[in-house]
Amino acid sequence: MLHGVGTLMARSLRLEARLLRTHLFRLVFVGIIYLMMMIAQAQSLVKGAPGLDFFQMTIWLNASFIALGGIGFFATAITEEKEEETIGLLMMAGLSPLGILFGKSTARMCQALLLVAVQFPFTLLAITLGGVLMNQVFAAYASLLAFTILLSNVALLASVVCRFSGTAMGVTTLFLLTKELSWTWLAPALAWLPQQPWMQNPVGQGLLAVLTWFSQSGLGLRLNEILRTGFADRAFGVQVVFDLVVAAVCFVSSWLLFSKFALRTDAATPGRGLLQRRSGMFRWFAAGRAWSNPLVWKDFHFLTGGMAFAVLKFLGYGLALFLMIVGQPFLMQNLFGEPWTEIIEVHLGVVMVGLLIEAAISASRIFMDEIRMQTMVNLLTLPRSIAYVAYSKVLGCACGLLPGLAWLGIDVTCLLPNGLPQAAEAIASPAFWVAAVVLTVFLHLTVLLSLFVKWGALPLAIFITLLSTYCCPILFFALIFVGSAGENREAAMIVIGILWLVLAVCCFVFQMMIHARLYELGTK
Repeated sequence: MLHGVGTLMARSLRLEARLLRTHLFRLVFVGIIYLMMMIAQAQSLVKGAPGLDFFQMTIWLNASFIALGGIGFFATAITEEKEEETIGLLMMAGLSPLGILFGKSTARMCQALLLVAVQFPFTLLAITLGGVLMNQVFAAYASLLAFTILLSNVALLASVVCRFSGTAMGVTTLFLLTKELSWTWLAPALAWLPQQPWMQNPVGQGLLAVLTWFSQSGLGLRLNEILRTGFADRAFGVQVVFDLVVAAVCFVSSWLLFSKFALRTDAATPGRGLLQRRSGMFRWFAAGRAWSNPLVWKDFHFLTGGMAFAVLKFLGYGLALFLMIVGQPFLMQNLFGEPWTEIIEVHLGVVMVGLLIEAAISASRIFMDEIRMQTMVNLLTLPRSIAYVAYSKVLGCACGLLPGLAWLGIDVTCLLPNGLPQAAEAIASPAFWVAAVVLTVFLHLTVLLSLFVKWGALPLAIFITLLSTYCCPILFFALIFVGSAGENREAAMIVIGILWLVLAVCCFVFQMMIHARLYELGTK
């Protein structure tokens, strides 16, 4: 049964080892660490023990890269074979489901582990710079390696079960968010459950132990603990054990469920999602006739979910506000006092985060679905310019943001006291335009990367944006002057003017690059 199980994995590792881009990528990553070490060395002139700062920057860089890049890298292991309808060919070649899992997922996990391991000797230099002990280095890398193994196998299970790569990445992201934020929503439960009489039995105590274990499994909590001065705990903590156990369960589950979910022939066909037929109870949610601009109609209905998904999003934002109010009993006694203001501000933040997530997902899919379904060439042969096609698709995706924008307007104009003056003051501040520049670069970069990489454009854009923002001198100096500009209106206008210029240049450069890439794809 295990004959030839490692054949595809060995081939994948050998092929990856012969590619120049693999070694260049590792060299770039080590170069970033070397740059951080130079920064830490410069900091040693003004502060003592800079090794801890260097160690913190390195570990958080690795954690961010694994979390963001790993989602797109691992979650497409099986779904890309489903979409290309090649799983049957692999099994006809004599590969077993276990061999396919090893070759498609475990090989990628080994590549990621090697990328983390290659930095270990350089990280040891943090000990010589001062402020870091050897057990901190071992504990941090043990946590990173365990997290990589967990992410790989959770994404593998999602890739086996889900139909499309985007769905698999979404499920993996949801699991990671639930795991990393578990301490926030489990803390009230862990304080309330031990006081209940029905928990005073072996089953209740076991459930309490599992919840406590899960609440301590977040990588962020573990790294915060490790990166403190005077860390003396063991290298293999709760997070490492939890990640390895869950990873093993996910891999075995992927193996058992492979034949049931992976051998499907409908993954290459786009689904209708929430779109309804023209008959029936929900006929008002149907796509109906095409609009005067069919490209806007197409992307609104088939990319963002159409009217049905727009209604669900609007109700979802309203439900979030309702749950916030119900979760705060004291609000019922003073709806228009300070607590009400705090709730609306939190809801406003939730809506803005939701809009950002929607915009990012739409940016990553606006042309990627056309390329994957091989309709990009046909689309660009229409008697319309490339700019007309691109901006029409952007407008169709923007229509999907209307529910969030509607709640944004309701919160600011109707629910938040003095909402309009506060909004005007925020727009007139340099910090708002710094965020606008970063968001513009991020969305354009996501669209551009989706034209080059098959999957993972969104995580890669997040990583590059964070790294470039950290190194960008213009934004760095703008942030320095934000505080002083807030007190001086003339200085604020100068800073905002510079940021407008940067914003215009970024839009022009990125849109020209996207236009050139679309033209290149249209000529193939």
